[in-house]
Amino acid sequence: MAHSSESAIKAALIANGVIMIMKLVAATLSGSASMMAEFKHSVGDWANGFFLLIGIRQSQRPIDDKYQFGHGKRVFFWSFVASLGMLFIGGALSIYGGIQKILHPEHLQYVGLNLGIIGVSILFEIYSLTMAVKAIMVEVGEPSRGIGMYFRVLPVLSKATPATRFIFLEDSAALIGLFVAGGAIILSVVTHNVLFDGLASIIIGMLLLSIGLATARENVAAILGEAADPEQVEKMGNYVLALGGVKDVHSVRSMCIGPNSYLVEIVIEANERICLSECDIINNRVTTAVSKAFKEFTHVHVSVISDDKIKDWHYIRPVTQ
Repeated sequence: MAHSSESAIKAALIANGVIMIMKLVAATLSGSASMMAEFKHSVGDWANGFFLLIGIRQSQRPIDDKYQFGHGKRVFFWSFVASLGMLFIGGALSIYGGIQKILHPEHLQYVGLNLGIIGVSILFEIYSLTMAVKAIMVEVGEPSRGIGMYFRVLPVLSKATPATRFIFLEDSAALIGLFVAGGAIILSVVTHNVLFDGLASIIIGMLLLSIGLATARENVAAILGEAADPEQVEKMGNYVLALGGVKDVHSVRSMCIGPNSYLVEIVIEANERICLSECDIINNRVTTAVSKAFKEFTHVHVSVISDDKIKDWHYIRPVTQ
């Protein structure tokens, strides 16, 4: 899974490095605000790729005495840093540049060069996006070939690792931004009004702000240790309830400790007359069964208490804030 994420990030680094240089040349020669916004977008993308790569490498460090549940949350931290880069380097500066273009309009030059670079950039972004889509499909265990994977990726996007998901969203935003920039340049030339170029820069900035805010919020939740998916927890509780020796499931608590990795604490109820050795057998049975059936629950802790004759297992899904 980490290998697929690294492959997608490296592809994005190569693509964004080439695109960034081309956009800078075009923006400098033409004076296009939308192209300058796209250059800032690529600078942010390129820097974010390194942040994500650092996060993946650090998250693979082995468990030690100081970090007894591993280093998985490091990838969330660096993904959060990448989100801030998209917010401020990509979003805020693009909006500022667009406003300046509207307030102080200048005629566009080298329009053909601009459009040519946008066309080449689109090809590079499609390559990077394809690598991200393939990485996501590999991570979630879906077929990663054929044009159909582009249509299947959205329903499974939430199951991908944060780094790969971020690259996918980043590349998608870049493609949309390139089409917006190209359309704005054409409109500015046809209408002899550079207002469209400035508006395009603002639109690109707003797009980057929205994606940056969404990914930042998602990574903060993971860093703080959000619970596992309620449906999956409910499914796991029902599974445990059907195991031998389990009279009831008293409670289940979970906490994110890494990409698709959760610590889960299960309190089960057993017959009050069983001896300590039988409790150990039930404990081991539940721990082993849950670990095998639910791969995302990488750290399973089970406690056994006596049956209170009250039906406790009724999982209440948390209210989304």
